[in-house]
Amino acid sequence: MRGSCVPVSAPRGTGRGRLTNVVSVSDRRGRESGQDPGGLLSHVVVAGGTPREWAQMSTQHWRTRLDLLAAGGAAGGARWVTLLPHGGDALDAAAAAAMFEALDGTGKVEWSEHWRPSRRASRRDDGLTVIVDPSPDGHVRFADAVAALSSSGVVEVDEAMISRAILAPAGDEPDLVVVLGRPDMLPTSLVWELAYSELVFLDLAWESLNAGHLESAIDDFNRRHRRFGGLDS
Repeated sequence: MRGSCVPVSAPRGTGRGRLTNVVSVSDRRGRESGQDPGGLLSHVVVAGGTPREWAQMSTQHWRTRLDLLAAGGAAGGARWVTLLPHGGDALDAAAAAAMFEALDGTGKVEWSEHWRPSRRASRRDDGLTVIVDPSPDGHVRFADAVAALSSSGVVEVDEAMISRAILAPAGDEPDLVVVLGRPDMLPTSLVWELAYSELVFLDLAWESLNAGHLESAIDDFNRRHRRFGGLDS
């Protein structure tokens, strides 16, 4: 049974005053030109489960989950699918090591020193990349990205630099955020990603997600008029 799709547009600035004016290059083009690039989906973020639930997954579970995320994303034309927790507590060092051992055991993931240490990426033969990051706090990810840029000697940190640091290795801002859970509760893992993304809530459990759910959410996105963080009048 498919989860119900509840569309929501998340305006930048609701509880995020410091990020009010952050706009991606692609989103800015759409807003300034007055054009709706509807259907041109590149990057999907999926927020579901908790780090503790992820840590209980075996290598086979991870292999299956990576495959279904890739299948659902590819069916909708995405190039990037990023997986983040819905919320929960961060894993301690031992639990995180065990989770990454299971994930790395799939033989499908890689890591780069240019990404956040907790990130893994699975590059598929069809060109789609699935990114996995167990960080449950979007504010912490944002602060870490800014701190890393500052410590690297960057004098003036701009929004494009922050975006690359937070989203790497994805090359595009998120177009769609698929939230597994109730529509009245935003994931704690998301801050930057909520800027001008379209939101679809699927009222189903993390372990129930399948490729059809993701494909359905992307279909919903492709039928929308992009609002880029605005509300319907």
